[in-house]
Amino acid sequence: MKRIYRVISLIISVMLLWAAAGCLPVKETKLPAPEAAIGRDGVAVWGEVDGAIYYIYVIDGGAEKPTTERRVPLSDGQTIRVKAVSGKEGVADSEFSEPLTYRVGAAPDPDHAHTDVNSDGVCDQCGESVIVELSFYAVNDLHGKFMDSDTQPGVDEFTTYMKGLYADPAREEILLSSGDMWQGTVESSTNRGKLMTEWMNEVGFAAMTLGNHEFDWGADVLKPNSELAEFPFLAINVTQNGAPVDYCRASTVVERHGVKIGIIGAIGDCLGSISGEFSAGLSFATDSRLTALVKDEATRLRTEEDCDFIVYSIHDGGSDFSYAGVNSVVNADMPYYDSALSDGYVDLVFEGHTHTRYILKDEYGVYHLQGGSENRYLSSAAVSFNTVTGRYTVAPSLIGTGVYAKDSIEDDPSVEALFGKYFPDENPYTDVIGRNARRRDEDDICNTLAELYYKKGKEVWGAEYPIVLGGGYLNTRNPYSLSAGEVTYADLFSLLPFDNAIVLGKIKGSDLKSRFLSSRSYVIYTTIKTAEVDASKDYYIIVDSYTSTYRSNRISEVARLGADTYARDLLADYIASGEWAR
Repeated sequence: MKRIYRVISLIISVMLLWAAAGCLPVKETKLPAPEAAIGRDGVAVWGEVDGAIYYIYVIDGGAEKPTTERRVPLSDGQTIRVKAVSGKEGVADSEFSEPLTYRVGAAPDPDHAHTDVNSDGVCDQCGESVIVELSFYAVNDLHGKFMDSDTQPGVDEFTTYMKGLYADPAREEILLSSGDMWQGTVESSTNRGKLMTEWMNEVGFAAMTLGNHEFDWGADVLKPNSELAEFPFLAINVTQNGAPVDYCRASTVVERHGVKIGIIGAIGDCLGSISGEFSAGLSFATDSRLTALVKDEATRLRTEEDCDFIVYSIHDGGSDFSYAGVNSVVNADMPYYDSALSDGYVDLVFEGHTHTRYILKDEYGVYHLQGGSENRYLSSAAVSFNTVTGRYTVAPSLIGTGVYAKDSIEDDPSVEALFGKYFPDENPYTDVIGRNARRRDEDDICNTLAELYYKKGKEVWGAEYPIVLGGGYLNTRNPYSLSAGEVTYADLFSLLPFDNAIVLGKIKGSDLKSRFLSSRSYVIYTTIKTAEVDASKDYYIIVDSYTSTYRSNRISEVARLGADTYARDLLADYIASGEWAR
């Protein structure tokens, strides 16, 4: 046996030496024959063959003629064959293609399959266009801006605008959301997003990616809204206690004129922005784990669902770059996003969460768009898709309110009808509650709230608990300040939309000093100095439930005010008392 192994080894060694010396024959490969077709105009065309340096064609058995072009005009009755000539050693020329004959006036087979061997967007046989024009539109971070205000439009003109686009037969529209649609105004928040969800049904959204503020009222609100919606909620990376949730899914598929479009949704690394009351057991896969999920789902959509084009809608986005203009393309590093996802896995990305306006083109040539926030811009991408070759072009843009909400656009009556369904007796929150003598910026508002937290806590619990501090993670939302003049509850709701309860909490002196007295993370009003705090002693403070449930603060909840008493309510009572009228 050892002798046989030595013989085999000797033979292999000799063959390797022969190969090195060029004595062994090399297996020759061959170029594929060109794919050819004849158009109705009598021009023979064929597709490019990789590795070919030129082509040879023969008409009616005549002489072989070389050409670098890929089109030859024919006369009635002429027959053509074509082959590709290789320019690489070891790769042979192709065989001639099957003969094709031109007949003047001959109608193509009515059941023929379209071909487009020269990729000009027209069927070689019948002359029909093989291009489908797709128009993608995406809304992000609308935050319940349903009604017109002094600073921005509502959704009434936008609804008319979109319905007008749907009526145009030249394009196929797909309308998406990249999250944070409900929370932010009294019109939407008081019905927990149902008004906005029904409006999204009316205007024809194809899918909605969940944002972090969709979780502001917990899964008990998400579930009924998902049942009310006539479109799917998407978030591939959401689990509860390690299991997939039942109010969203990884992706959906829509079809437009034979083009199948896969839409994948995901939520970014923003779990920390959700109150601990609603985030227990909740998890958002991020970074490489999210990358793997999206790659696998994109592959499944292409192989199992036969999708031609993949859109990724993620509630996450960039912010650390300057923007060059409304429809400028900025090449920038995007550390929040694994651009490898675009390397053959997704074809277009719509983003949100950071309230930034941009069009980015990553290193793989894939566009990323985000349209600011709160109904100021609409992200758009016009995609011309060749249904034969699968090739496409993308023209991205951001559409401003001067286009989709201009005065000449009439309000869609369905918007008023929907509002009447939820507010049959007009909007009670637009009644004037008091006056404000001068503009109050965010510092004015938040410092006042911290003191109101403290005073309300002393009023309710002060007889039993020695309260030393009021405040928390206080900030305002758009428009971020309160103008001078009459004030409505709706005004305060836009500034302070979060439904975080007012909480009496107990905290160790060491945490009181490090987390509140010695930190700038929170806005506080306090009656105790840092030097007076005993690190081992317990203290009582008044905060909101977002602050009290943040684990790092190590606050034990003792009590809380009744439901429907939030920061905005304390400020409303304060303004109604005339304190800011002076």
